[in-house]
Amino acid sequence: MSSRLRRSSSTLARAALAVSLLAIAAIAAACAWRLWQGSEWLTARHPGLVEPFTADGVVRLAQGVAVVIGVTAVVAALGGLAACLPGKTALGLVRLGFWTSYVGLAAWLVLMTRGVSLIAAQKLTIDGLSQDAVTLFTLWWSLIGPALLPLAMAIFGHVQSWRGTTIESFSRGRAAPAESPPVAAGDRILENIRTGGPDPLFRKSWLGSFWGHLCLIVIIPWLLQYIGCRERYNVPHGSGEEAVAAVVQVTKPVKKKKKRYVLNLQSAIILSKPDLDKDSDIEETVEKASEVTYAADTSTAQARAAGKMGKGGGKTGGWPDGVGKDPIRFIRIKHSGPAWDDGMDELSRADMNFLDEFKKVTGFKIAKAPEARTIQQLRFFDKGFAPPFLYITGAGSIPVSAADVKALRDYLLEGGMLFADAGSPQFHTSFIALMAAVFPDRQLVTIADDDPLFQAPFTFPNGAPPLWHHGGYRALGVKHQNRWAVFYHPGDINDAWKTGGSGMNRELCDQSYKLGVNIIYHAFTNYLDMTRKQRK
Repeated sequence: MSSRLRRSSSTLARAALAVSLLAIAAIAAACAWRLWQGSEWLTARHPGLVEPFTADGVVRLAQGVAVVIGVTAVVAALGGLAACLPGKTALGLVRLGFWTSYVGLAAWLVLMTRGVSLIAAQKLTIDGLSQDAVTLFTLWWSLIGPALLPLAMAIFGHVQSWRGTTIESFSRGRAAPAESPPVAAGDRILENIRTGGPDPLFRKSWLGSFWGHLCLIVIIPWLLQYIGCRERYNVPHGSGEEAVAAVVQVTKPVKKKKKRYVLNLQSAIILSKPDLDKDSDIEETVEKASEVTYAADTSTAQARAAGKMGKGGGKTGGWPDGVGKDPIRFIRIKHSGPAWDDGMDELSRADMNFLDEFKKVTGFKIAKAPEARTIQQLRFFDKGFAPPFLYITGAGSIPVSAADVKALRDYLLEGGMLFADAGSPQFHTSFIALMAAVFPDRQLVTIADDDPLFQAPFTFPNGAPPLWHHGGYRALGVKHQNRWAVFYHPGDINDAWKTGGSGMNRELCDQSYKLGVNIIYHAFTNYLDMTRKQRK
């Protein structure tokens, strides 16, 4: 290599050192300032984290790390300026700048890991949402990932500072370089990387083993949270009618004759009229008994002539936009709250009892077993082939993460329907909070008695049948694009589906089954209409 070319190469190397260190100094200064103002930033963005972070010493640790990174910024800046000067002292400052960069990056890693670990250990919420393993890892990576850039710059510059041409440049200043530069540690490192070292086969073996284990233990499980196997929910293809029962039987209670009392003035017995409006439920009982009860009759020839449920006006049943003849599947949302799987056991078999009734009424094939999916697994369904409805219940909280809220909102806005059922007053409170997070711009509203959802295939003149009322007396919902994206029954319809009906009278159990049929019809019809283009 000619002396002119070597001099030019040395100049570029020193310029690269200066740029690397000055860039690291700028990044470190910005991080130090943000960490020093950490409590104010937390108060503004995440006030719920301030108290636990302060109590556990994370805020104080952040201030200590801010000092360390601030020192890193100063030393790196001095090293960047020294890269433009000759002499061994200047070279020493350059290398010290890189060494200090490693210390600052290590302090940043410790702080971010400590903060995320505290959120996981104390199950803290961010923006009112609990965090799961996936969202915590994403949070940790979002904080650590950007630090890889200054780390790569520090490693590259540090190795360059130990190359023979760089050392010669700092040692000789502007004097003419020697015929051949010395071979230094940096040259040996680069040559080792280029050639594979004294035993290239061994190098390839352990590198292959390292990357293989990293993929199997870390990368693949992490990717499976986002990719997974693709899945489809196929609504039966065909042509059917809105009503599966053409006859509505109206039953009115027989009024009893009023008793007439004859008062004997000579009698010692005093007959007094009871106050029905005070401390008595007799009036309410009479009022309930006087209501007209509607029941769809599917046993008559006229009802059977109406054909099977669906759309298109045919008699075979199904939907023109459906695919194949797959069985109807009942899928629950699996969450970490209590009693999410209530009724799925072989004894009470609420889900299967409903599917059996659905088959009896509609004639469609049904799945052999109920299913469950987490909210995150909704992403595994192909567009246009997601479950038209999902069922959720429980007896307490519904722990969800920010990623869960986004995935559920996307599912509902893209045509899906959430069929929610309160198993306890605690579940009612948690579900209201969940809906506020999923739809911050909308509210659960009362579904009117004359809504189309209550009109077909079965008619419910008084709305949803009254059950246990854990969260009120009226069915609620969230509407999107003229369809119900959420149907919420506050009265534990799941218990009415269990074997034996949980003590509920048979008539209300039958009405509960029929309400489920209406919900599925509403979900299937609207989902297929909304996602028609995605299946073509």
